[in-house]
Amino acid sequence: MKTVNQQHVIVYDPIPFHGGSKVATLHAMEQADENIHFHVISSHPDSWTLKETVVNVNLSISVSQLPLPKSLARYTQGALYWLKQCYLLMMLVIYTLALCTRYWQLPSKIILASGPGVDLAGYLLAFVIRLPAVQLVHGPVGKSRASKWCLSQGHPTFYLESAKPSLLTTLATPFAELPKHFHPFVNGIPRSQWPTDRHENKEWHHPTVFWAASLLKWKGLDLLIDSLQRHELSQHLHSTICYIKPEKTSAEVCQAPVALENSHWHRSPSQLDELRAASDIYVSTSQYEPFGLSTLEALAAGLIVVIPADGAYWDHKLQHGFTCFKYRQNDADSLNQILEHICRNLSTCQKVGKNGQKIANQYKASDTYRDIAQAMQGNVTNHRSHKLGEL
Repeated sequence: MKTVNQQHVIVYDPIPFHGGSKVATLHAMEQADENIHFHVISSHPDSWTLKETVVNVNLSISVSQLPLPKSLARYTQGALYWLKQCYLLMMLVIYTLALCTRYWQLPSKIILASGPGVDLAGYLLAFVIRLPAVQLVHGPVGKSRASKWCLSQGHPTFYLESAKPSLLTTLATPFAELPKHFHPFVNGIPRSQWPTDRHENKEWHHPTVFWAASLLKWKGLDLLIDSLQRHELSQHLHSTICYIKPEKTSAEVCQAPVALENSHWHRSPSQLDELRAASDIYVSTSQYEPFGLSTLEALAAGLIVVIPADGAYWDHKLQHGFTCFKYRQNDADSLNQILEHICRNLSTCQKVGKNGQKIANQYKASDTYRDIAQAMQGNVTNHRSHKLGEL
């Protein structure tokens, strides 16, 4: 429902496939005031219109298609990258003019949540029409002059702690601290979307492994398959594999589904929460995951969480044998041994799942995204540098 002082905020999403960063961005949007209407322009609208994703009735959101030709989508550098950014800027200008014509007012902000190099067209729009922006950084930033220029514009920038080293490198700052417009954050889960507790739905028998991620190579699906195939583990351990198939990307991807005994494959399932609650063990095979929202959701659901000992976020936060189990990074035998141990001691490993659940309770979206929500709706002073020539 519209209010007299309703704000209109653009959410720019040029990534052509679904992912955890979009879920986290949506969770942050849900914490904002009801007088904000979010206008999402996305090259993958289904990321924002899944019934299971948008459940907050107070969230005012509309989603529009951002047409992105396949011939340009995969370029991340060179002349064709710049051609893509010019094309995307043109699309954003047309979209913004349409909003102005419809509502007789300029949008109050633009939300950029894919990373500065990817979001360059959004920064250019903000520069040209002096539109305040809010940047969310969900992972490491690639070093480039374009990214440096974007990050130097003075817009409020919220980053996961794992991204800090790459931000410092990109900005080439002589100090170990970021400028004042940078703010760390962690992800969280809204109360309305808190995962179903698996203990309420299933007895501890017929152990099932749950895996959920995209098919991007670094997410490690091949490692899970390799591990399950060793020592005939898949004969007495079932697996539920939920995957997102990236489109319009030049990045390496794994094949799915593949022939694996006692495995059940689900592409972008709408019943993800139900499938997770019907499982016993969650396995992460991602390499240096910047955060791991799927891991947090598995902890919240009370699953026995298995992660790599890779120095990433959850490796620092969770304790082996108490709140999770850890295996040697990229080692299928090590993962296999951990899963066999859990299968043989399933009843006693319940305590690990329950202990992990207590950790998840510290990650409520109303707390973790509070500052981001305020930046989305507030009148944040924009100290931008007008050094466009340095791009």
